[in-house]
Amino acid sequence: MIELVAGAILAGGRSSRMGEDKAGIDPYEQGPLIDIGIRALRSAGLHRIAVIGARESIGVPAGVDRVPDVHPDEGPLGGIITALEWATSDLVVVMACDMPFLTGTAVEELIVRALRDPSASVVLAELDGRPQPLTAVWRSMKVLETLRGAFDAGERAPRRVLERLVTVTVVPSDPDSLIDIDSPSDIERYAAVARRRTTEG
Repeated sequence: MIELVAGAILAGGRSSRMGEDKAGIDPYEQGPLIDIGIRALRSAGLHRIAVIGARESIGVPAGVDRVPDVHPDEGPLGGIITALEWATSDLVVVMACDMPFLTGTAVEELIVRALRDPSASVVLAELDGRPQPLTAVWRSMKVLETLRGAFDAGERAPRRVLERLVTVTVVPSDPDSLIDIDSPSDIERYAAVARRRTTEG
């Protein structure tokens, strides 16, 4: 069933708090963040993968589609819509590009739940009791019209659209996998996590 799922990484944000493009930074000598996301999707068994909105300076590995954001600089909702319009599959994993500890297992857990629960419009990872719309599996046929309508009405935050959809959340077995970094202080804040995970292998 995994061939029915596509994966997309949103890489078109302005990264204003980081001061440089987050997709290209290598905070813990594990490779650029964009590569970590791609490795996680591939590890989960996905073959059709796109990077949405990445600047030309960001390298994209062979076999990964580079897709311009249809709604550049309009926030993550536009990026999600672009990802769903790009994919030919109904199930689309959409991830942010700023998770240094993202694993294939975390992606697999979302996909498994989505495959088991076809009534769900979107299956979201949950961190500290909050659903994460940028770590989710979206069912295109159920959500795309709603997302487009919300965007056309001026909405830019995917979180506020969730109340219109049938959502299911999954608490990851490895909460570290959902940690995101938005600023240089976040890199310092989670350095101990990086060292621990390296030690644990």
